[in-house]
Amino acid sequence: MRVRLTWACLLDDVLNYIGPSLDKHKGCDILDINPGAGLWSQKLHEYLQPRSHVLLEPRLDKFKEFLNPLLDAPGSKYSLVEKDPTTLQTYRDMVAEGVFPHQTVRDPEDPKAQELNNSLLVTGSLVWDPRLPGMGFDSMAKQLFMHFATAIWANDLFHAFGIVRTLLWVQHDDFSSTMAESVSNMHKANRLLEMTQNFNVVVKGTRTARKLGKGSTGREPQYDIESTVRALKAARERGIELPPHRRDYIHQFATDVEEASNGTGVRSSEEIQTYLKYQHQAGKLATGLLQEGYMDYYDQEKALEEKYPDIDFDLLVSKDGVRGKKKMSITGHPGEKEINTAVKASANIYSGRRTKMAIEKVADIGEAMYNQECKILGMQDGPEKDAAMAELEKLNASWEQGIEKMATNYFRAPTTEVDERLAIRAPPSPRIQWDSRPFEPLIMHAYEAWPQSHLSLISAEPIPKPAGQSPDYPEWVHDFVFGLYSQPSDGISEALDKMQHGLSDIIDDCPSLKDPSRGGRLQMNHLRVRMLTVEMVHELVQAYQHWPFKAPGSDNNKFFRNKIGQAFGTQDKQRALR
Repeated sequence: MRVRLTWACLLDDVLNYIGPSLDKHKGCDILDINPGAGLWSQKLHEYLQPRSHVLLEPRLDKFKEFLNPLLDAPGSKYSLVEKDPTTLQTYRDMVAEGVFPHQTVRDPEDPKAQELNNSLLVTGSLVWDPRLPGMGFDSMAKQLFMHFATAIWANDLFHAFGIVRTLLWVQHDDFSSTMAESVSNMHKANRLLEMTQNFNVVVKGTRTARKLGKGSTGREPQYDIESTVRALKAARERGIELPPHRRDYIHQFATDVEEASNGTGVRSSEEIQTYLKYQHQAGKLATGLLQEGYMDYYDQEKALEEKYPDIDFDLLVSKDGVRGKKKMSITGHPGEKEINTAVKASANIYSGRRTKMAIEKVADIGEAMYNQECKILGMQDGPEKDAAMAELEKLNASWEQGIEKMATNYFRAPTTEVDERLAIRAPPSPRIQWDSRPFEPLIMHAYEAWPQSHLSLISAEPIPKPAGQSPDYPEWVHDFVFGLYSQPSDGISEALDKMQHGLSDIIDDCPSLKDPSRGGRLQMNHLRVRMLTVEMVHELVQAYQHWPFKAPGSDNNKFFRNKIGQAFGTQDKQRALR
């Protein structure tokens, strides 16, 4: 009962927070997938007052004490469909069987079929405990989510009535990599999802330990905070207030940084590392921003300073991220052994911080190159442009020298750093949907759900396919993205030539690639695949369709997917999507 009350409070907070965005659906039809105990169903029903509310629940025997009162109430708008929601045919059958009598099936060839249909809302839960594996995906939830997305441009499944919004509960950990929260995570599936839907994360779990390697967003804390500053500012402009009890600690950090940076949110790595160190030591845990090893050391340092108040670690270890010379003697001090051990442990911490500073220094050159390219692309031919080109060559030489000096395992770090900055700040800014969010997600705690888990509520509004394209155009896009995003960190010219020999020639037919106002670059080797805009991808696909030099057998819309399947084996075809 207590969990039901806390869950109800969370749902009330959700409807209060995003209510204005739901008002356009009042009086609509609702398709409710896996309603379970039905509390979300009731709350949403009360708010929207739908004309029909279809519960797609295959386990009525398990939840009948909660759902039967809804179904049996006088004048009930609820109806039940006891079919398997994990089978795509279920949705096609519901359309064919007239489960939604107020809806009209659209002809996929009719341009109006790609208009947003606000008279139908799809909601529910894609959460299974234990997690339900998918066919070629690590979870059925991801598999269904991807199928719902690919059905948009084909007007398949519930999009047969016109393309519709989805509002779905999912496992936070299950979906943490599905929507890119960093340009480094812009892979095949992320790109396709962002081409077909506009996402907003309404609810998110509390932050967990910062991951390294696989599973990490790859985003440094200064960019996490900068992105949060932008989201909080966007919410204020819309009159959206994040309830205090639904705030994460990063929101206070972002407020502090916004004030210190005159509203930009821009701060260096070292400034943020120092700030987070003192916030952590003050009891404001920086979980998810600082690495665990950093937090452990800062806790150790604080404990020793409290144990030995006469010791000032700032005199033993420099604040600027560089180990300083000892400015005080601890010889004969009662804590000499403990303190020396801690000072030695600091070597790894401050070595890491020095490395970040070195990466940032090279990234500064990369950002300066971008700014110089923008300047050149807006200039007329002549002496001034020639001088600007000479300056760009100098910057490029400095960039190459800086990259060569990086340790092998940090060789790509400066390019990632540059891309993160440009993804947030450069036109068309921001580059990924997460950074353009109109508000920060509400934070939920694991104890608010049963079984305890961190959930996310994802709102996805479909994006129509480009007008005037052939019916099979979505397949061409899907296939081309498969090939193009095999190595998202490659430069666009290199990536295209890997797909087919000489394919980089089509760049000349894609004007946005060299238009800085649309995200373009002068030097294509510095425009990496992960930085491409949706407009650029569409231009590339259309240029490829008309390219007359395709290799024999490649003039079809499944060529790159089949090629990947042959390389990885047929069992890995769908796995390659992730």
